[in-house]
Amino acid sequence: MIVTDVVIVGAGPAGCSAALALKGSDKKVLLIDKAVFPRNKTCGDSVPAHALLGLENLVPGIYDDFLLKVKSASFRSSALIFPNALRLFFKWPLPGYVVERSAFDGFLLDNVRESTDTQVITGLRVVDYQRSEQQIILTTQLPDGLPGDEIRTSLVIAADGAPSLAARKLAGTIPDPKVYGQAVRCYFDNVDAIDPGVELVFYHPDFFPGYFWIFPMPGNRVNVGFGMPENSRRKMKTSIVELFHKFRNQHPVVREMLKNAVQVSDLRGGMVPFARKRQIWSGPGFMLTGDSASLVDPVSGDGIMQAVRSGMLAGIAAKTGQHNLYDQQIEKYLWKRMRPQRRTIRLMNGLPQLITIAAWLGRFDWLRNRFQRWIW
Repeated sequence: MIVTDVVIVGAGPAGCSAALALKGSDKKVLLIDKAVFPRNKTCGDSVPAHALLGLENLVPGIYDDFLLKVKSASFRSSALIFPNALRLFFKWPLPGYVVERSAFDGFLLDNVRESTDTQVITGLRVVDYQRSEQQIILTTQLPDGLPGDEIRTSLVIAADGAPSLAARKLAGTIPDPKVYGQAVRCYFDNVDAIDPGVELVFYHPDFFPGYFWIFPMPGNRVNVGFGMPENSRRKMKTSIVELFHKFRNQHPVVREMLKNAVQVSDLRGGMVPFARKRQIWSGPGFMLTGDSASLVDPVSGDGIMQAVRSGMLAGIAAKTGQHNLYDQQIEKYLWKRMRPQRRTIRLMNGLPQLITIAAWLGRFDWLRNRFQRWIW
């Protein structure tokens, strides 16, 4: 049996950020993950600079360290591409980086190991949470299916992704198909007409509100994927994998770009918990972070920045003993800041033709810049 003050479940960006924020506290901290690192992770692999800048407050120099140690491809703009090849460009004030999650998450976990006293255990899956007086008891399982150590703690920081067992067991959260999505991605080599500094997002009216993406990576590799809200997918009565292949074949620009490309990985999928419906983020003995708290940007699909920020906030709350302020901090620094994105999604879902109108108006720089500031 393991007894500890804080258990962080999940060693991705949210969990590692929480552990880094707890550095120097008087708490005994345990960080566990069901996977053995390095591990593959389904994601668009896009890391915004804001996430790294936030971590600078915890580990000075981590941004430069990332640039030095982690192989990535930077971008400063994104393009929304229509079937007629019209492109609507968005330029970003700070760079972003496309990097395989196995490398990025491994980099963060190395920082936790090197700069904190956190005990790290990988290859340990949590299969149940139970309450006993003032403690939470975690039942665990080893990779071979045998029982792992029982863990007892007064505080769980859940960073276990989606769907989250911690959210279901501790907060009573049930995934709502109206507010989460599904996505699949794989890697391709030898893609034609790639601009290394631009992330490409593709729109097709037959698949809206779903979208396709091609994100350039180091070398000649790209991250290729498709995502769609779950309620829309159910209405189309087909799988997310079939939609990926249909979009690839029906969008003229995508079809042309991928005609000579070589798929070098399997298509992998996962749930995308959008921040469209306020949920329980904390309660007695627990705080939910990142995807387990349903904090993915409803427009861009970015979850890494929200994971880092919510993990930091949870770690700070645990360090200071101000757990009761965690919900207020999430509300102020994440939820309210995504209000324009939720507004945009409701508007586009109600009037999908506005996307075509926005594309036409986007040819005027001042209108495009105002639209970009409104959304982001």
